Amino acid sequence: MQINERITLLLQQMNSNVYEKETEIGLSLLAALAGESILLLGPPGVAKSMVARRLKYAFVNAKAFEYLMSRFSTPDEIFGPVSISKLKDADIYERITDGYLPTADVVFLDEIWKSGPAIQNSLLTVINEKIYRNGKNEEHLPLKLLVAASNELPTKGEGLEALWDRFLIRIVSTCIEQENTFYQMLLDESTPYNQEINPDLQISEAEYQEWQRNILQLDCDKQVLASISFIRKGLNAISLPDTNLKRQVYVSDRRWKKILHLMKASAFAHNQNSVTLNDLFIIHHCLWNEADEREEIRKLVLQSLFFDIEKELTRISEGISASMKASHAHLGMRYAQPVQRELNLQAADQNFEALLENVFATLTTRTLQLKQNMFLSVSEKKEIEAYAATLRKQVAFIRVDIRKLMYGDEA
Repeated sequence: MQINERITLLLQQMNSNVYEKETEIGLSLLAALAGESILLLGPPGVAKSMVARRLKYAFVNAKAFEYLMSRFSTPDEIFGPVSISKLKDADIYERITDGYLPTADVVFLDEIWKSGPAIQNSLLTVINEKIYRNGKNEEHLPLKLLVAASNELPTKGEGLEALWDRFLIRIVSTCIEQENTFYQMLLDESTPYNQEINPDLQISEAEYQEWQRNILQLDCDKQVLASISFIRKGLNAISLPDTNLKRQVYVSDRRWKKILHLMKASAFAHNQNSVTLNDLFIIHHCLWNEADEREEIRKLVLQSLFFDIEKELTRISEGISASMKASHAHLGMRYAQPVQRELNLQAADQNFEALLENVFATLTTRTLQLKQNMFLSVSEKKEIEAYAATLRKQVAFIRVDIRKLMYGDEA
């Protein structure tokens, strides 16, 4: 079974009896494949904890740890209690970590921003380096995924910026929107917490480690790098809703490096040899810092998928316009059909029609490929189709201009 087929089937089973959480579960699995972390932002009761519990079943014999943070939470509750015997007999300060976060494959920390500085500082190395400093020793963690949840963004000025930056994927999780889906959830009496996954689909530890090595070997298409440059430039001036203001959105070099690694994981899951534009749209979940930036950043990333096509359409349109002006000046009239048809207005040399059809073919193929990404939601696929439809309309207008160029008023 191919990797993409296996991941698709695995996601289908993990999404069973969970409603409108395909994006959260899909991107959580992708984050696990990339060895990254994910933050779910949303009100209580929208199945944020369910996502983490489902991810446990993606792996063979995976251990899970979850905890609801509060301002009174202590490191003992997260990383394990201090060993009294070692402290008493050998004067060694060391925690008993078995059954706590350092021994877990999948971790869920609810109300993450309510934790104290001692926990937050330890989480920085846990998330970024998969290391926990236990006394004098450094423990390399089996952690595959850390899912954090909160109903609010981190408060500014409280030193939470570093921890916020560690969460590569940030998703706003909401209540069920579709009424029919809501009815299905109400009438579903199955137990959603103990999900059975086909053992043949689960990922073993040996497979996971091999996949990590394979992901690192993947290349990246130059077209993707060009789109990333387009996004970086656009992030310098993101429009804010209901204002005329623009904001520069900061994305660190470290974060961009991790974003590319996430796209490599997506490419691997789709059985590709390199990162392509098909893996790019998901990164809009990685770029926003404030809630009011989300929509414009998503539009920016969507535009980056087609910016080369838009550029080529503009070039063709400008070429046609220039040819029309040159023809009118040469013939001394606005339209000169007989002579224009004879000269063909140099269209044979420019070959605008062939250029346009090549662009249209690229647009059609790219749109179909982009919508094949298994980690995209239904609404994201609809956005891709809607954007492509505006470009197809532009192609139709240019076709009319080409006919006017070649045949004048007869077009």
